[in-house]
Amino acid sequence: MQKLKIKTALFLTAFGIILTTAIINISGCDSSTQTQLGEPVSFNRDIQPILAQNCNFPGCHNSTDKQAGLDLTSWEGMMINGSSFGAEVIPYNAQWSHLVQHINRIDTNISPFSEPLMPQAKMPFTQGLPLQANQLHKIVDWINQGAKNDYGEAAFSNINNKAFITNQSSDLVAVVNLDNNHLVRLIDVGGRSNTAAPPDAPHIVTVDNQGNYFYVSLISEGYMEKYNARTYQQAGRLLIGSSPAHIVLNNDATKGYITDFTTSGSIKIFDPQSMTILNSITDFRMNRPHGLRLSHSGSLLFCATQVSEFLYVINAATEQIENVIPVDPSVPPNGTGTTNFIPYQVAVTPGDAFVYVSCRKSNDVRVFDVSAGIFTVNIPTGINPLALEISPDGRWCYVPNQGSNSVTVIDISNNTVFKTISNVGAQPHKVDFTADGHYAYVTCESTSGGFIHHPATSGKKPGTTAVIDVWGGHVKIKDIEMASFPAGICITPGLGN
Repeated sequence: MQKLKIKTALFLTAFGIILTTAIINISGCDSSTQTQLGEPVSFNRDIQPILAQNCNFPGCHNSTDKQAGLDLTSWEGMMINGSSFGAEVIPYNAQWSHLVQHINRIDTNISPFSEPLMPQAKMPFTQGLPLQANQLHKIVDWINQGAKNDYGEAAFSNINNKAFITNQSSDLVAVVNLDNNHLVRLIDVGGRSNTAAPPDAPHIVTVDNQGNYFYVSLISEGYMEKYNARTYQQAGRLLIGSSPAHIVLNNDATKGYITDFTTSGSIKIFDPQSMTILNSITDFRMNRPHGLRLSHSGSLLFCATQVSEFLYVINAATEQIENVIPVDPSVPPNGTGTTNFIPYQVAVTPGDAFVYVSCRKSNDVRVFDVSAGIFTVNIPTGINPLALEISPDGRWCYVPNQGSNSVTVIDISNNTVFKTISNVGAQPHKVDFTADGHYAYVTCESTSGGFIHHPATSGKKPGTTAVIDVWGGHVKIKDIEMASFPAGICITPGLGN
């Protein structure tokens, strides 16, 4: 966890109103509507007196009682420790900060209204009236200015152990601090600023092996963007086509590959440094290419095409197609497909001997033997399996089942289902593992249903990312709430895939 200069906590006992008995994971609204910043706001001068008047009396959010694990008597208590449920304030983004969503009853353009309204009535201190407008705006401005302490420091500015997660319906990339599983940033991505336009839809995010940059495909806008993985500043944009989807990088980040998910699809090869197109791999049968992976050696590129239902094997050095294999013998050779299988994503085992392909319609994972050039076994999953991943030690294949709200755990040693993790979240989409393989993070679209503690009464639905303890028996241990439609995820270092 980031180490910041620590100021002496102020234990204030002014009578007031309770801010919350459980200010916990709340939803937000569209990121395109931003609160205008006012004059510079100081935590000590402007924010702490509001909290002292309304939050810090006995039984609430003082340093002793800490309702919902939240201590609001100091900047450190609010920003570094958060609550039992995660971060309450997201620096630079008041709209998605749980604190604001509970105290706002003035304007849904600031944030949605979430229940319960805080402060609440707590006799004899208050009748439960909302915060005054000027108090709310002070808090909003302070958060949008970075929610900084009085030294000018924003929380968690220099973390190294983190995950980047695309929030596809919100045009945001979430940053999660893996040391405490708190959402610590939401990065605006996409090139269109017109609020009437549909989302640019950040779909897949990939971090280079060095942890220097991350790359985001904007599947609706047609661009790929590059960002500094430490400062979160944009470092480039590149037009890919109609529907850029999956991105992979080679080991030294000198070459990248991205699928253009169209009926006359292609794989674009690009220079990650200059953000220019180097080449394009095409084939008349390459209908809706999506899933893309490099072998660990970097010698082979594997691509799954959803409509034509093929697995492409491409020589990475020559950039030539070596083999095109149907995922099932019934698939026609002309590229029209059958709609019976719809392969979505691929994952490669350590050692590069096998490729695992998730098939959305047949509800299974198909295992491809690389040396033999054939599919050898089909493993049943839940409904609509999406972006699967193999653990770093090669022991497990995790398959998120979007239609079953579950994750299928495949034991790679014998290609059988070891466990089905139920109730992971609403519409699980993609998986990534920590570098040691201890934890798996599963993004959950959450477009219907959900695992939200206090749903908003207005605005877009939040999404969640589930944390699975792999070593502890493949058990879900936490839901991390964030903006709408979590889809792609990449944990630093990205390992190119």
